Amino acid sequence: MLTLRRKDMAALLFALNGQSDRPPLAIIQEIWRANHQQALDQGNSMSAFVATSLPPIFERMIKAQIKPAFSLSDIVSLGTQIEYTQFSVTSIQNWVKRDFKDFIGQPAEGKKYSLQQVALFFIVEDLRSTLDYDSIRKLMDIVFGPTATDQKLSITPMAFYAAYSDLYEILDERYRNFTGERTDFIAKWDQMIDELSKECVMDRGNLTASQQDALKNALHVSVIAVHTASFHSLARRYVNGMVFLNNL
Repeated sequence: MLTLRRKDMAALLFALNGQSDRPPLAIIQEIWRANHQQALDQGNSMSAFVATSLPPIFERMIKAQIKPAFSLSDIVSLGTQIEYTQFSVTSIQNWVKRDFKDFIGQPAEGKKYSLQQVALFFIVEDLRSTLDYDSIRKLMDIVFGPTATDQKLSITPMAFYAAYSDLYEILDERYRNFTGERTDFIAKWDQMIDELSKECVMDRGNLTASQQDALKNALHVSVIAVHTASFHSLARRYVNGMVFLNNL
């Protein structure tokens, strides 16, 4: 399985939207190399390639024109490649029919959804690891408005997804390189998220002070949600291992 960080997925969405100096193929190749770096370092690049077949959705993306549209099954296929996610067709069918119908809106082309709508699906998936659906709707209303086209805080779903994905990776790197007491790190963790979110928002000079604060808090919540999803994923892996080893 080719696992993507959220930062990778954001880069891929921008490439598909024609907002990158790299084509989708180059980004997928980079992701593949990162997933198989050990084999490449050992000179086993061909065996690594043979051992990993690209999911059909990636093969279609490589050949896709700019700004392709995606069916719900495409979105699930793409979303399940992102680390710590638990996508299902049933869940997202409920989102578009009932839970987040007003935010996601109607399919952009026939029964297919735009890249901005795809980003909304990914945002909902991340937030639901921490928040109930009513809280997610309120957060999305503050950030985007009743629909993704409103952009209350002048940020698109793709840009919002990319922003908190970048912040998560920065924090993850800081944690791995942290040399002090872990208790000290935990005490400062929330403060670091807040500071990074504030730095990210300060770059958007077109927002009022209250709008910047709202966007900062939304990014803060989203980063925490991704961390929560990572812990949920780790717990599931341990339970699955216990079940397997005990023949249950």
